[in-house]
Amino acid sequence: MIQNEKDFIEWLDQQLNVEVPKDVIAFSINIYEYPFNIELVGSSEFDPENEDWACNEDWVPEPRMESVSDDLFGSSWEEAQENIFAMAKAYLTSGLANSKKLNSAKAFAIGFVDGCLSYVCALIRTANT
Repeated sequence: MIQNEKDFIEWLDQQLNVEVPKDVIAFSINIYEYPFNIELVGSSEFDPENEDWACNEDWVPEPRMESVSDDLFGSSWEEAQENIFAMAKAYLTSGLANSKKLNSAKAFAIGFVDGCLSYVCALIRTANT
């Protein structure tokens, strides 16, 4: 169970401590409200104009789901998403070797299932780049 930022960083690093298929170019953390769980999913597609790319489950590490303490959920879904977002941002700057997999992806986003995404990072390239 994830109870704090340290637990989250360890969980995310463990999820990424495998060979990720080369066609996976974007990642999302899906948040489930009841019970409060999260999962990491990789997609071989990314479209900055259409958040449905995050529905692709081209890569899902095992174990798939991890439970999260109700304390991190806080008093609302918005607070829960802000807490997960802040911990994900901390992971990106942690310097851990596996964080490079997310830092080099076209996108890394967080959101509740069937909700809007919050981008932790995204490399939005124009046709001229």
